[in-house]
Formats: sequence, C-alpha cells, structure tokens
Amino acid sequence: MKTWSKRVLVIRRPAEVEVEEFAEKLSRTHGRSKADKIKLRLLSSEVLRLIKPVLSYRDLYELTGLPESVLCRYVKGTVIPSFEHAIRILAKIALSLDLGYLLKELVEREKSPIIDLLRVLKEPYITRLLSIMILLELADKQITKIVATAESVLPIATMLSIEFSAPVVLVKRNRSYPGIQYYSITVMKGPKDVEVLYLDRDLITRKDKVFVLADVVYTGKTLESVLYMLLKSKAEIVDTVAVMGLGNAWEERLRSFNVKVLSIVPFEI
Repeated sequence: MKTWSKRVLVIRRPAEVEVEEFAEKLSRTHGRSKADKIKLRLLSSEVLRLIKPVLSYRDLYELTGLPESVLCRYVKGTVIPSFEHAIRILAKIALSLDLGYLLKELVEREKSPIIDLLRVLKEPYITRLLSIMILLELADKQITKIVATAESVLPIATMLSIEFSAPVVLVKRNRSYPGIQYYSITVMKGPKDVEVLYLDRDLITRKDKVFVLADVVYTGKTLESVLYMLLKSKAEIVDTVAVMGLGNAWEERLRSFNVKVLSIVPFEI
C-alpha cells in the first residue's frame, strides 16, 4: 500500500500467465499498424506519469521489472517506451492496480451520506486513470456507441468515446423533447419515487455494438431498465461496467447481464 497527497494505491501481484495473456491481447489489438503501436506506446508513458506521484521508482521497478533509470526517462517523456515495453507496462499495471480500494478510499474521504461520483471523481487524473483501465479491459472489443446512464460518468465516457471513435448517448431522466422518438421505461424506486428513463431511438440502431457505463448501482433497477431498453433496440450489448456498487442488493438482479463493478462499497457508508 502506497500513499501520496492523501491518495492510496493498493498493488496486487498477478500471475505471469495473466500478464502474458493480457499482453498478447494488447499486442493483437494494437499491433496492426504503426499508428496503433505509437498510440499504445504513448498511453503506457501516460499511465506511468499518472501513478508516479503515488509510487516511487523503486515501486515501479517492482511492478514492471524495468530498471529505475529507464522508468525515469519514460515518466519524464525524454524517451517513449518501445512497443514491447509498452504492452508489458500496461498489462502489469492493469492487472496490478486495485481500483476498488482506490474508489472506496475516495468515497470515505468525502464523509457524505450520499455518494456523488461528480465529487468522488473530481480530480482529473483519477478520472483519466479509470478511463484507461476500462479502455485496456475493452481493448479487444469493437464498440460503436457508449451509453452513459448518468451525467456523473460523462467525463469517463467522453474519454472512452475519443479512444473508440464512438459517440456517447446519455440516458435522459424524467425529460423528453417533442418530435423525438424514445425508448422509455418507468422505474419504481419507491412508493412515491417514480422515474422515467428515455433513450433516443435514432441514436441506437440494431447495427450498434454498445458499451454501457453506469455510475452507482444499489438495487440495480435503473441499470436493469437501461439494459432492457437496449434489448428493445436490438443493439448488441458488448459490455457493461458500473463504477461503484453500493452493498450487494443489485447482484441478483443484474446477474444475467454480466455487469462488472469496479468497486463495492458497504451500504453503511
């Protein structure tokens, strides 16, 4: 566990076979052209700069296996990692960083009874780090649209949109406009708490391959409703990620959708 500027990163030690498999995926998806290789090399350098304030060069050496002198040049930008070094760096970091612990620590520091991701992710370097980790996980998938279920995840969705050249579609809540056709669904959140969700019909087609990005799931009703609207559109749901799960009441409801949750926070918080 390493701390700096009131931030914490927890590192796990992945098995070498995991690293090799992840590196192979990155090599396969980003080794097709010179431009793709350069893009990945620059991305590895950016990730090192993002985590360097929290980890020492000695820590980075233990994490990546690269000499400290080489890592120093990569972090400073005087040298760009080779493609081979880049895929190893990204594979190691993607498999080693415990993002769940980082997110829980950020929530606890807010000391608020309400989890507001706009406040939790207010530091841009954390938002960028999360977007890169999600990007690496999706590296071998084709995505044509990114559906954001809440405004709080729009910064992450926008960064991913640039990487995949895929437009962002925001789910509207209790608001529709005349002249536009929507997929809509009513969510009963409580006896007196009713929410209507809208998804523009002309922005999602049956040809789309959709990545869904959600903010906080508690009961899972809202995310389940969004996924049902997408099923109506006949679009292919490639993957679904929620930044945070509150408690575990959502697990059974979302089990069939294979939703990935980056961090699970006890309900008591």
